[in-house]
Amino acid sequence: MGMKARWKKEPGWRLIGSRPLDSAKSQAPGIACLPDGGFRLFYTAVGPAKPFPRCQGYILSAYSQDGLEFVPEPGIRVAPQPERAHMALRLLAPSVTRCADGRWRMYFEARGTADLPTVICSALSENMLDWKIEEGIRLQGKGSVRAPRYLASEGGAGRLYCCGSHGDQSGILSARSEDGLVFELEAGYLLQPLGRDLESGSFSAAEVVPPPGLVGGNGIHGDGGGERAREEGGGRLLP
Repeated sequence: MGMKARWKKEPGWRLIGSRPLDSAKSQAPGIACLPDGGFRLFYTAVGPAKPFPRCQGYILSAYSQDGLEFVPEPGIRVAPQPERAHMALRLLAPSVTRCADGRWRMYFEARGTADLPTVICSALSENMLDWKIEEGIRLQGKGSVRAPRYLASEGGAGRLYCCGSHGDQSGILSARSEDGLVFELEAGYLLQPLGRDLESGSFSAAEVVPPPGLVGGNGIHGDGGGERAREEGGGRLLP
């Protein structure tokens, strides 16, 4: 049975812009399972209540008990920093994982002006609501790297998947880290558009689904899942 036959679209919206913070656009969601049950959805949004005039997007959150009906939570989780050139205008595509010490780390795409390549940065939180941006850049490539998805492994290690582009080449890249902070970009594209009707352009995000039974990290990806999904072929990469 092909992947197309395995998926069935559910009716209705999971979340729709409903307030001055997200009435113009909501996009690029990332979800985390909560330790006590329920789900928190993080997403990029923009609206008339943006924190400064040139801001193009920031990260908000919404809560759900059942994963279907989400209630937006007040305030901005993480906002662009005008004083930092690489994240001066927009933050996009959050991916949240649980750290070994019980805190949470969020990876996100950061954008500055159009002449700068996009990079991957991170923020830390103890409660998933109040976030502090970490210093430095987690991942940068020869060109832009976008839309991160983190797959946790054992001992604080993990692998970051993202979309990348350089010159006329684009596709899905991966980078390995032993501590979640310092990443080494792995050689080559894992997957590139085939140039056929359904994928003649470029990819916008990639999600790795580990083998059944490997649950941990952000509640969806699991211990050892990063290694097994990539090296044993047990997982599936969804562009």
